[in-house]
Amino acid sequence: MIQTHTLNNGLTLMMERLPHLRSTAIGLFVKAGSIMEEEAHNGLSHFIEHMAFKGTTTRSARQIADEIDLIGGNVNAATSKMSTSYYARTTDKELPNALTLLADMLVNPSFSAADMEKERQVILEEIAMESDDPQDLVYNLSHQGMFADQTLSRSILGSAGAIKAYSLDDLTRFRQQFYRPGNTVLSVAGRFDPQQLILWAEEAFASWQGDMRAPSPRNQVVPGNNLLTLDKEVEQVHLCLTYEGLPSLDEDRHALTVVSTAFGGGVSSRLFQKVREDQGLVYNIFSAPSFYPDCGELTIYAACTPGKVHKVLDTIRREAALMAEKGLTRQEFERTMAQLRTGFVLGMESAYQRMASMGMNMLLHQRVIEPRETLALLRKVNLKTANRVARQVLGATPKLALVGKNISKRFKQEGQHGQA
Repeated sequence: MIQTHTLNNGLTLMMERLPHLRSTAIGLFVKAGSIMEEEAHNGLSHFIEHMAFKGTTTRSARQIADEIDLIGGNVNAATSKMSTSYYARTTDKELPNALTLLADMLVNPSFSAADMEKERQVILEEIAMESDDPQDLVYNLSHQGMFADQTLSRSILGSAGAIKAYSLDDLTRFRQQFYRPGNTVLSVAGRFDPQQLILWAEEAFASWQGDMRAPSPRNQVVPGNNLLTLDKEVEQVHLCLTYEGLPSLDEDRHALTVVSTAFGGGVSSRLFQKVREDQGLVYNIFSAPSFYPDCGELTIYAACTPGKVHKVLDTIRREAALMAEKGLTRQEFERTMAQLRTGFVLGMESAYQRMASMGMNMLLHQRVIEPRETLALLRKVNLKTANRVARQVLGATPKLALVGKNISKRFKQEGQHGQA
């Protein structure tokens, strides 16, 4: 059973006690991701995440590293489009130490100009690494096509030019705007005593103040931009066909997951069987939905040699049109439902997955969503609903993003070019 408690400073604490475990997963989720960033701030959420490991007012960067190893588990952080998370997985005995460490990193970072310059170089290397990865580039290009100049179009890392230009004041102001108890959720799952955990949390976060909850900027899929290309000296063409999807709390969201899984979510899916197994055109192909507060997308990704790209696209489009027109078969539907139910149940045996689910649901939707509620909603999806959603989503016109060698010239007659 999930319990919710509000600390004295307004920080929301989510708890799920799993006494059969000897481990605990703990996470702090801040509503500060690339969706929250205006153009002048792009990349600052990720920059601040990096700076959290550079030291606090009471711990040096080396002391943080030593304590992470002493805890004996996994302490890390991540930035996404929707949030920045700081998390630890450790034994129940080390929970108070992990909580104290994460709280200090989040509440008392010691931003210094020297540390910022060091981490700036690290992030620039990360951006350079992303620019060498055509799969990352084609997804970034796809988001530009879907959302134009809205916040969801922006990359999580930001541009190299922006990162080079940010000052210490920029980091400090952005952090003050978003890093507040009211804009954060603390989530814990595993073996612990709830009352003791509340006491530890009250002590760890006592000095942290601020009750503001930042609203998510509205984003919608834009018309046009149906073809975007980026020239890159790589051996394969990497492509994304992206359809408008559904918002994160839409009543049909689970039906879309069923459609996506049947279409390209596993080795028995239509795309894997038709494009890879039957024709041998690709090594990697899959589809996956993404859900945001006001909108969503269903993206099909594939990579192939340049001479095969049109055949791959023709096959994907033909299969999408067929599924939109005729829907899933009964056999496909039952197989996919079994796959999703089993995957969900197995995932919920992980304390980390339960912790992350609790934290993100409360952060983004301000509500508790029990695993049994999600499983019940998934079980309510029927073949008729899945096929209606397939017609709605796959029957629309997708946007195509391509990254490859001289790809702009190859597709110059088919639409406009974009830049990643």
